[in-house]
Amino acid sequence: MDTDVLVVGAGPTGLMLANQLVRRGVRVLIIDRHAGPSLQTRALGVQARTMEIYSKLGIVDRALDLGKRATGANIWAQGRKMARVPLGEAGQGATPYPFILILGQDDNERIMGDKLHDLGGSVQWNTELVGLEQEPGAVAVALQRPDGTNRKIHAGWVAGCDGARSSVRELSGITFPGAPYEHVFFVADAEATGSMVQDEVNVYLWQEGFHLLFPMRGKDHWRIVGILPATLRDRVDVTFEAVIPSLRKEAGAGLSFKTCTWFSTYRIHHRSASRFRDRRCFLLGDAAHIHSPVGAQGMNTGLQDAYNLAWKLALVVKDRAQAALLDSYEEERVPVARRLLNTTDRAFRLVVSDSRLAGLLRTKNTRQDRCVCDGPRTDTEGRVSHRLPDRHTLQEELLVEISGGSARERAARGRPLPVATAQVPGRRLRRGSVPEARRHAI
Repeated sequence: MDTDVLVVGAGPTGLMLANQLVRRGVRVLIIDRHAGPSLQTRALGVQARTMEIYSKLGIVDRALDLGKRATGANIWAQGRKMARVPLGEAGQGATPYPFILILGQDDNERIMGDKLHDLGGSVQWNTELVGLEQEPGAVAVALQRPDGTNRKIHAGWVAGCDGARSSVRELSGITFPGAPYEHVFFVADAEATGSMVQDEVNVYLWQEGFHLLFPMRGKDHWRIVGILPATLRDRVDVTFEAVIPSLRKEAGAGLSFKTCTWFSTYRIHHRSASRFRDRRCFLLGDAAHIHSPVGAQGMNTGLQDAYNLAWKLALVVKDRAQAALLDSYEEERVPVARRLLNTTDRAFRLVVSDSRLAGLLRTKNTRQDRCVCDGPRTDTEGRVSHRLPDRHTLQEELLVEISGGSARERAARGRPLPVATAQVPGRRLRRGSVPEARRHAI
């Protein structure tokens, strides 16, 4: 046996898995088809559970030094601030890290890559998985080296952490059902000033989408993630300058850009692998599930996939547990991925919907449109009608969806509901305190 575990993909998920295995004495070979670590990446938010895992790995202090704590999220529409979620209160008393840390995927990879080096491991770059065949007690794999030649090795187990176009998934014959969203996203690194609340996340809602501005290290440094206007969607030569009018329309004419160091467009899919395991091969992270960026859950879910599998795999490799223990990986992680996919998809569609319900999120509330979401009503003549929810109720529901799902969904994932308060003008509501009769899936 050439290695106990072959980890394919040296992104956050693969690096987390390699770290957790190496520190437990497991022989690991980690490869990646790229020439080196990511330089520009889209993932940003590090959640409390991930920081707890970082603490166990001994890297949380460096992450906190490099990142920026998001103390709040501000919701804007039609040039007005409609609501604020004080993220610094989320999970107060339930975790040592009751906040969201804004830290780019590239920084997360650098931190974990350095830790792996400290543990005696390293990544073999420019190395691609091109063949895979399962045998009794091992997996025979073919690796293409930088010079184009192939190398054949035997691994006890294979972990596919190689993203949405996973070679492990394809070579294992595992389907990846789902579909792309019609919208085209963009991401930019820019130095900007404007109406944004400093050191906090700013969410600008507009009729056909949203723009998210995340505070980054450095003066007036923002990572901007948004949806291209429909008029730009089919263009292949879109530049940041072409997007600025849309940004200024929603964030105000006072929005000013000094520099833009990176701009890219991309499409998002919502997919989940039909299964996360084929005998001695496992799928983790984006290789197993991809979804809307609403909620900043993607990278965190992959890291937690790796944490879940690593200790089980280490016990099995060391003959301290039966191989049946590995069945629990799929049993535990598939429901998490499916719920996350449903939650983020529902929230994303609500944000980009042009229906009347979604429109209420962006319009001024009046006394006439305030009503209680308590299901169908019967009038004096016996006619049944469904009353529309008021704007504040919809905003509260949206904030819950954006920040990670409902109380029931959090409980189903085995995590306590973080304590947070949605501050909507004229009202104050604790997350999770919306009466069941007022909760509606839109």
